[in-house]
Amino acid sequence: MARAKTPRSASFENLGALKTSIDGALAAADAARQEACADRAHPTPFPIRRRSLTAQIGLKAKHYGLSDEVQAFVYAAGYRVIQELDNDQLDALNTWLAQWVDGMQAACDSPYTPPAR
Repeated sequence: MARAKTPRSASFENLGALKTSIDGALAAADAARQEACADRAHPTPFPIRRRSLTAQIGLKAKHYGLSDEVQAFVYAAGYRVIQELDNDQLDALNTWLAQWVDGMQAACDSPYTPPAR
């Protein structure tokens, strides 16, 4: 019981694998942005989509304890706060977090932490 109450310093152990996962999500967002810009001359701002993505990310971070992962993603993107991310990066972050949530709901261990068994 004493071991179970010991606070952990971070929710992930393998920082190299976490960085690779974040880099992959950011690369996918950049590729999608370049493809979208090639299709249309003037990209349209999506303030409603931005607000929705920010709310979804906030809920996932709050309900599933993914605040450290959100902040790691923001830092890896080269920013200090989530509000500095553009819509494509927010979409990539939301998709990346959805993969974490799916793993948690399926009772799978995170690929960035040692097994809990």
